[in-house]
Amino acid sequence: MELFEEEIEIYSSKMRLLNWLYDELKLQKELSKDILNEKGQKLPLNL
Repeated sequence: MELFEEEIEIYSSKMRLLNWLYDELKLQKELSKDILNEKGQKLPLNL
């Protein structure tokens, strides 16, 4: 059960990070979608 709780905590942390990143990117209006998609494809996240 403890391992399952750790996995949920890691998943929740990743989701908070992605939500924060999304909010930050919305503020960066000068960045193009192509650049954002290219950078996003390189993120080492396994959700």
